[in-house]
Parts: sequence; C-alpha cells; structure tokens
Amino acid sequence: MLIGKLSDHREVIPTLVEWFLSEWEPYYGADGPGDARADLESRCNRDAIPVGLVAIESDEVLGTVALDLDVSTNLTPSVVGLVVGQPFRRRGVATALLRAVEDLARRLGYRRIYVSTGALGALLTRLGWEVRGDVRFLNDEHGSVYVRNL
Repeated sequence: MLIGKLSDHREVIPTLVEWFLSEWEPYYGADGPGDARADLESRCNRDAIPVGLVAIESDEVLGTVALDLDVSTNLTPSVVGLVVGQPFRRRGVATALLRAVEDLARRLGYRRIYVSTGALGALLTRLGWEVRGDVRFLNDEHGSVYVRNL
C-alpha cells in the first residue's frame, strides 16, 4: 500500500466524491450544505492545510484522510474526511492513514492534532489518542473530540 498526497493522485477524486456522498449523505447529499468535490479539490495542497492523503494499491484507491479545519469544532489542524472503501475495510488502511496524517502534521510543524468522531473511538484510543470532550455535529448527532500530542 502506498500513501501519497491527494495532489499527486487527482484522478481518484471522482471515486472519493462517491464515497463522501455515500458515507456522509446528510452533509454532502443534495439537501446538505457540503460540496464533496470542492472539499476534495481544496485538499490538493502539498505543504499547507488543507492537505489530503490517499492510500493506493495496484492503481486502486483504498481510502483517504486530510488535515483541515473541522467545521464541527473549529479546531485545527484536525483529521477530517477519513474514509476507507467498503471492500478494503478491516485491513489496516485506516490505521495506516492515521499514522501517515500524524507524520504529515509533524512535518508541517504541528505539535497537536484533533479529530471529532462518533465512530472511530476504539481505533483512536488504541493508537494513543485521548478524549478531549464532546461534540455535536451539524446533523445533530453527538460524538467525541480526540487529541493526539505529537
């Protein structure tokens, strides 16, 4: 598995748009406030946030993640848009993407990063992230804010 910058793999954006629409329909769907393509395009920076990463194997995109401002918490830099394609889940892709985004944040000079989630708590805890507080997402669901000191 290769993890590279989204800016070097723009050809995967159409697939990622489909995944964003499927995973976060209330936000990115027709009635939501988000624009998946615009968010992904904005993450095509190389050395400043927002910056996206993609996991690729045999010319197939496995997943993506980015460092950006979290609109739910206004914390930055935050890990956002972590999604792994259905066929590639439970194979370590999310862990590899999280480790890669931590390394990227370090290289960019950050000493702490955040993530807000309602679904990744067990994985984040296993990887050394700590709960910082609670969050209410734009769709009124609740989750937790995690912090990782780098």
